[in-house]
Amino acid sequence: MFSRLLDEVSDSKLTWFISCEDLLKYLKTSNGFPDIIVLDMNMPRIDGQTCLKTIKKEAYWHHIPVVILSTGNCPIAIKTAYEGGAIKYFVKPFSIDDYRRIIQEILNIK
Repeated sequence: MFSRLLDEVSDSKLTWFISCEDLLKYLKTSNGFPDIIVLDMNMPRIDGQTCLKTIKKEAYWHHIPVVILSTGNCPIAIKTAYEGGAIKYFVKPFSIDDYRRIIQEILNIK
């Protein structure tokens, strides 16, 4: 859904990973850095909170803005994500229009 709607509102390039391990491998081997990372809190093996902490403790990646887009809306989890270095936390919406609005907000983060 995210990828399809991103294509509708922008020509931004999306690189998608199924797990934190895949993302970290990409960050370690890539010649450049992404402009922004969008994480889900519910990922296989390494959860989003642990992935966020791993990204933010690494000096080479610390500067990359990380946004959370997740189904979880527990206030404690949201607070923990902000404390861990997330710059924004979005709860996945039910409507397509709200999803587009969130994607537009993410694209405006620099």
